[in-house]
Amino acid sequence: MSIINAKKLGMIILLFMLFFTLGSLPAFSQENKVEEDITFTAKLKSEVVNQVGKLLTSNYIFPETAKKMEDHLNTQLKEGKYEKIDNKEDFARALTNDLRKISKDRHIRVTYDPAAVKRIRASNSKSKEEREKEQKAQIERERQRNFGFRRLEIMEGNIGYLDLTGFSGLDQAAETIIAAMNFLANSNAVIIDLRDNGGGSPFTIQIISSYFLEEYTYLNSFKWRGEDIIKQFWTLRYVPGKKMYDTDLYILTSSRTFSAAEEFTYNLKNLKRATIVGETTGGGAHPGGSRIVNDDFLVWVPSGRAINPITKTNWEGKGIEPHISVPRNKALDKAHYTALEKLIENTEDEGKKQRLQWALDGIKAKLEPQKVQEEILKKYVGQYTRGIVTLEGVHLFFKAGPQKFKMIPLSEAYFILDGWADVRVEFVFDDKAKEYAIKACFTDGRSDIIKKVKEKK
Repeated sequence: MSIINAKKLGMIILLFMLFFTLGSLPAFSQENKVEEDITFTAKLKSEVVNQVGKLLTSNYIFPETAKKMEDHLNTQLKEGKYEKIDNKEDFARALTNDLRKISKDRHIRVTYDPAAVKRIRASNSKSKEEREKEQKAQIERERQRNFGFRRLEIMEGNIGYLDLTGFSGLDQAAETIIAAMNFLANSNAVIIDLRDNGGGSPFTIQIISSYFLEEYTYLNSFKWRGEDIIKQFWTLRYVPGKKMYDTDLYILTSSRTFSAAEEFTYNLKNLKRATIVGETTGGGAHPGGSRIVNDDFLVWVPSGRAINPITKTNWEGKGIEPHISVPRNKALDKAHYTALEKLIENTEDEGKKQRLQWALDGIKAKLEPQKVQEEILKKYVGQYTRGIVTLEGVHLFFKAGPQKFKMIPLSEAYFILDGWADVRVEFVFDDKAKEYAIKACFTDGRSDIIKKVKEKK
């Protein structure tokens, strides 16, 4: 036998052995695996669609809409609209989109989250001691985020500012709420920032609203599926500390403002108690909760709806339009500017008016920055007796010691120092020295000349 024939024979024997070895393996071929996955996935999709439909028809606040959603999902399933989806998270998103297409309800959502299913089941079977331990852990988590009170300060013009990221429903939040409201009590106006607030408890809304309304006021109500009683929420007759019922109130919103944060906004807007500044809100007015579909999926079913006593409806699917529409990143400056402008208009005290105007000019510079030609800016650059002026890109900067401030122009020669509210800078030409000097202007009306250091030849 030749060498070539021997090699061929060896290859044939090797292939023959591999064929029978692989053929004897129990159903592990790629073809069989794909077929099994497809069969499993199709079965899973049908089970999920059927169970989601049942949960909606049994619990959703509007039974007729629930039936329409169930029918729509079944039609989509029968027409094969979900066949090409091979990822469970993508499938959950597709179901969510289809449910919202019929209901226009932003609260409805299907999620793929096996870990959450396990947690809910475990929580439902916990002992009293375990539940108490879990509650303590929840309280600690809320404490770590200060019950949603992220930032609290008094801005220029004595404008109170509260950045609130959630309406905590825990009793332990009451002390923080009261402390925050009393901190704001002496402000000339108050801004409550809800741009990153996704919701929370109507009881917290009730407490905070009570500080801004003088009379005992009907705020909102909720109607729940299967219940004839409508739950009403009124302001509290008493709150610790000073009320701010005659203090101008501004609420900042964005597309992320949702649920309870929208309720607070909607209530005070319709009561004509607040000016809303920012973007149209998310549009979720139907409270509810998560329900288990199977081991892998959950569906959040709204089982209640808000009913405002003034409009007799709510903001579901539409959101709340602001009085002053601006992008979310400009909302705070716009509200601050509007508050200062109104205070100046209603102030007769010239000293107070001057201080408010000073603050207003600073905000205006940020909202409407003036453009100054580069040739002019270059003339201001140099070493001064109390600092250095540099040009970086199209902006001047003033460095005093280790601190560096961006200079925002109010005019060609007059600048605010971003981060240094008490000082303004004006460049004045010194005819005698044939050079520019800095006139530092202060809030109390004083001024000081800072000369430029002559370069050594």
